[in-house]
Amino acid sequence: MSAAVAPGSVSAHNPITTTTVRDTLAPLGLALDPAEEADYTGFLVGGWEEWNRVLEMDDYVTPVDEDRFPRTEVHRPGGDDNPANAWAWRARIEDKERRGGILAGKTVALKDNIAVKGVPCLLGTDYIRDWVPAVDATLVTRILEAGGVVLGKAVCENLSLWATSGSAATGPLDNVYAKGYSAGGSSSGTAVLVARGDVDLGVGGDQGGSIRMPASKNGIVGLKPTTGLVPYTGVASLEATLDTVGPMTRTVLDNALLLQAIAGADGIDDRQQAGCPFPADVPDYPALAQTGIRGLRIGLLTEGFNHRGADPRVSALVRRAAERLLDLGAASVAEVSVPMHLDANILWGTIGRLGGASTFLGRASGRRGLALNDLADKLAPVRQEAFGDLFPSTKNTFINGVWATQHMPASLIGKATNLVRKLKDEYERVLGEVDVLIMPTLPFLPKPLVPATSTPAELMANSGGYARNTSPFNLTGLPALSLPVGFVPSDDEARIPLPVGMQIVGKLYNEPLLYRVGYAWEQANDWKSFA
Repeated sequence: MSAAVAPGSVSAHNPITTTTVRDTLAPLGLALDPAEEADYTGFLVGGWEEWNRVLEMDDYVTPVDEDRFPRTEVHRPGGDDNPANAWAWRARIEDKERRGGILAGKTVALKDNIAVKGVPCLLGTDYIRDWVPAVDATLVTRILEAGGVVLGKAVCENLSLWATSGSAATGPLDNVYAKGYSAGGSSSGTAVLVARGDVDLGVGGDQGGSIRMPASKNGIVGLKPTTGLVPYTGVASLEATLDTVGPMTRTVLDNALLLQAIAGADGIDDRQQAGCPFPADVPDYPALAQTGIRGLRIGLLTEGFNHRGADPRVSALVRRAAERLLDLGAASVAEVSVPMHLDANILWGTIGRLGGASTFLGRASGRRGLALNDLADKLAPVRQEAFGDLFPSTKNTFINGVWATQHMPASLIGKATNLVRKLKDEYERVLGEVDVLIMPTLPFLPKPLVPATSTPAELMANSGGYARNTSPFNLTGLPALSLPVGFVPSDDEARIPLPVGMQIVGKLYNEPLLYRVGYAWEQANDWKSFA
């Protein structure tokens, strides 16, 4: 409810004047009856006094048990301490009380948009340079309580808005299998560290494919869980309807184990929806992964193979990998169709850009959960001297989102939201006929990185099209697993073998089924020699 009366006393620094209401309404083409202006000015004076009182209150964040989980060896690594340039910041955090747990002794890297108290968070950008979170993300606490050892923060792409690995302010990252080629984004550093074996496990973030794309490009397993299954509490947001965090590992069972440790409602994140289990009710994902695939119906999503620009060699390899499931007990492998899959990218572009611009401007509201206010204060307002430091993808999101908010119908984002529900209904219709959907994670191979001095158009072209098969499942919330299934030679003169990922998609909260398919395939095949 808004202030109904002017306050009894007014602060000396209250900025409201006799013309403020008139000046506020004029750009909107609106005006008050002059006889009412004084009343509404008084109400606004009262509103400002209330807002200023909120700002004067101490913020509230979830306390961190630093006695049990001390932060040691915190430093910005270089040289031999960071040979792949994939660490954004190093630290060592573990349970001093050694209570054990399902992750006991396993080392973990966290994408550098995940808050860890006392460890600087770079977010891949020079736009802000001094954010040191005051909280631990829920998933960090869960990893530590399960016995995991956090070794630091992995480089992420610039404000998590890039699909290749050349945008981070700390410098580019090479594909683990091909120097000079993209390692994917935006969870690029996590993928590289896991693929190299520098850590046992990694956590990435995924708003349009940012776990699955770098997993595919570096030959590891990456899961975008059902939206909300892993709490996003304490992770820097792009757009709440797209935000997801999940495990990145070298094997399916390790992926399932890490998910078991971090999944489950925390009572804070409002991205959690009907069906999300509490931690005590989270399934034993590793055990379920090993129960076989006998009788499963596998659907090859036609539109996932037929994107414009799709590499036929990638499509052929994924088809062969999927057909291998017949030998492992699957009842059928057949084509299915969701024509609307081809329009998902424009829905993502509408919601991602309008929602992302609002978040960047500090206008994301109407939310329940933990607000990272210290980060919001560093991002907004956007200042001209810092605007030039933004990477082209962020500038593009900002410009598109602001213009559309100012000039497009107010119903634009709402219509896109309704169409996403239609898209989800279409996938679920087909998932009533088959048990899982399969398609290439990426429709084509990783490209060589372009120089940092390239024009915005050249940089955007280098990253274009990668998310065509991944972003639909951020929109709809369906779980999607990327599994490495082989190599295909690069299509340039170098002919360097590059990894290919097979994406497995299921119904909400059906992660166990995705793991069953992935584990069965992984156990029967050496992906590095599969052809």
